[in-house]
Amino acid sequence: MTVKLILVQLFWAGTFVASEIALQTEPPAFTAVVRFVVTTSCYCGLLGLMNCRGSAATLPRLRRVTRRGWFVLAGMGFSGVFMYTLLLHAGLERTTAAYAALLIPTTQPIFTAALSRIVFRDPISAGTLAGLILGLAGASLVISQGAGSMSLLSANVTIIASAFAFSCYAVCSKLAPVELTSIETTTVSFLFGTLFLLPMPFIFREAIDITAATPRFWLSILYLVIFATLLPYLWWNEAVRAIGSAKTGVFTFLMPPLAVVLAAAVLGHAATTQQIVGGVLALAGVAFATTELPFRRRVTSQ
Repeated sequence: MTVKLILVQLFWAGTFVASEIALQTEPPAFTAVVRFVVTTSCYCGLLGLMNCRGSAATLPRLRRVTRRGWFVLAGMGFSGVFMYTLLLHAGLERTTAAYAALLIPTTQPIFTAALSRIVFRDPISAGTLAGLILGLAGASLVISQGAGSMSLLSANVTIIASAFAFSCYAVCSKLAPVELTSIETTTVSFLFGTLFLLPMPFIFREAIDITAATPRFWLSILYLVIFATLLPYLWWNEAVRAIGSAKTGVFTFLMPPLAVVLAAAVLGHAATTQQIVGGVLALAGVAFATTELPFRRRVTSQ
């Protein structure tokens, strides 16, 4: 199980690298459409196979979903597929996978904690608040690396906006219809997100010629579909069932360093000292915000 969880983080770390490679030859909205048309088709096929084998009965459960539930599913697709992917691609056009790898995994938990406080009135302890401050300080340090270039600075801000969009998805997922299984929820939300994405290449007036797409582009899409979505989803949920969400969550701290190493090895984007320090600081903040340390438990119990 440990090996699978490490591979999940490695695969997710490669998402930023694969996305940057795909964007080297194709425009951002078109790349997003291709990725999620293929990914959503795979999920629909998997769900259809499960229904044919009798291990799922999706249609009766879909009929029980309330109007509020459909709005939540649409919100998940809008924030987690449509906004997150468009903002990520827009940022990666002008910045590097190394920046994205340091900014998204470290700011997204911070935004999620803040949004959960607003939406669900979740309490924020002193340790969590300290973690949020540390995380924001680390992210600011990473961003300030490109402060001399307005293009790079705006790109990094766009990357952080994509992290905020995914946090909205995470909050929406807590409100997902209880009538549906996790794979049904994912499939329906991906369908909504893909529908939102479909007109965007035309709205942005992107030059589209799918016959001119390079093998590197298709290999990147293949990676994003299989290794960034399908396999990690299955293995992650298997691990959550086996050892619990708290223990599996600890492995997410591996993603930023793995992504930085991959960006340096594959794309030649070596992280600077300031980026590394900022990333470590942000990771420390995430650890404070998401991990309940023994002394914090004692203080709480008192």
